[in-house]
Amino acid sequence: MIVKCPECGNQIRLRDLNPGDRMVKYLCSACNRIVRFDLAQDEVKSSSSSDTFDREESRKKILVADDNELIRETARQMLEEAGYQVVVAEDGESALKRIREEYPDLVLIDLLMPRMTGFDVLREIKKEERLKDTPILVMSGVFKENVLKFLHQVGVQGFLDKENLQDSLLFRVKTILRESAALPAPANT
Repeated sequence: MIVKCPECGNQIRLRDLNPGDRMVKYLCSACNRIVRFDLAQDEVKSSSSSDTFDREESRKKILVADDNELIRETARQMLEEAGYQVVVAEDGESALKRIREEYPDLVLIDLLMPRMTGFDVLREIKKEERLKDTPILVMSGVFKENVLKFLHQVGVQGFLDKENLQDSLLFRVKTILRESAALPAPANT
């Protein structure tokens, strides 16, 4: 598989990848930095290698961030039973850290959390080039028109009422992931 260094643009051929890995650390020979590759995003699309990441069968990774343990564990269990790989965070600060480390395929996040609100996490995600297109599903027990307007402005894909979590979580996640897979990949510049 050939990838492009996110720091300097140098093309690097990666070998001996572990199946299922999406993130890989590597020393770039051009800029001499240890860089992290998102194999789905950093792969050179003109690569003729037969082991491209897009063709590998891998489970979608979802980050679930909520300070309520019952909500967090209910969502985790439902998603894992449906075949998703789940990463959890109990507050906004740890959610942002995990998003930056794991590059999930979808973020399911509460708006009102300690240490950093979901609103702040959303703002930070949208500032970062490698994260800004990550699909986001917000869950909250608070429904206000101005909140929905803000969520729409920052490009959130959906809003889920926590009281209806068990009824609609899997449907909403599948729909958002299907829609995001159908979108054209962002151009690498």
